[in-house]
Parts: sequence; C-alpha cells; structure tokens
Amino acid sequence: MTSNFSAARVVLVAVAAACVALVIAALLVVALRPSAPLHEESTPEGVVQRYLLAYEAGDLDAVRDYTVDGESRQLCNPESLGSGQLDIQLIRSTASGSRASVHARIEGGDSTILPLLDGSSYEDVFELRMAQDRWLIERMPWQVGLCTEKELGY
Repeated sequence: MTSNFSAARVVLVAVAAACVALVIAALLVVALRPSAPLHEESTPEGVVQRYLLAYEAGDLDAVRDYTVDGESRQLCNPESLGSGQLDIQLIRSTASGSRASVHARIEGGDSTILPLLDGSSYEDVFELRMAQDRWLIERMPWQVGLCTEKELGY
C-alpha cells in the first residue's frame, strides 16, 4: 500500500511541476513579445498609437490633444484611465479624403496572468478626421473613450 501512495505522490508532483512550467512559459512568451513599431504621428495609426500610450500613462491632457473637441471632453469612465487592463493591437486602417478609420483588436482583462485562457477579444474602430492639418480622433472604443460634455448630458 505504501508503494501506491508513493507513486501517486510522484505523479502529483510531476503534474504540479508541469503546471508551473506552463505558467512560466506563458509569462515568458508575453514578456518577450515584440512591441508594435511606432507609426509616424502624421498618420491615423500614429495618432491612435499616441492616444493609447497617453491613455495608458494616465495623461488626460495629452489624450485630449489627439481628439476632436478635446477641450470639452472628459473621461466616460474615470476608473479606466491608466488602468492598463487592455491589450489593443492595430489591425488595419483606411483613409479617404479627410476621414480615416483604424481597426483594432481589443483584448480585455489582464492577459498577463493567464494569456492562453483569456478569450475576450473583439474588433472595434477608431474614427478620425482631418482638422487643423492633422488627424484627430472623433470616435474611439468606449474602453478608452472620452465623451463630450453634451454626450455626458451636461
């Protein structure tokens, strides 16, 4: 009976070690993932990237500078600024005249803990327009959004 107990203990330790190794491997994959190249600020993609970097850093003034009607915009969800809970990847963009759209894949939750199990991702769009000879964001996904006072009901 003792040999069965020892065999079960060995199997349990082996399974636990495999789980720990899998978690470490997943963390290494996430940590060593290359960052996206920074686009030119004069492009719609570059404006969206800088907007997201400022949003992640919690710099509301810089975030407003990349939006149409920036002075009248406020956080729709004050807790979200600088929370770092989203992974947003730019997929493609289209531009026509003074309008542009930047499509992004948004992955919610904290995917750094269990990146392989986080399945909450979807696509959304940043809409931009040319104003004052530069691209400005007119509409953004709600998770990283600013609202005008009118939209907030003031």
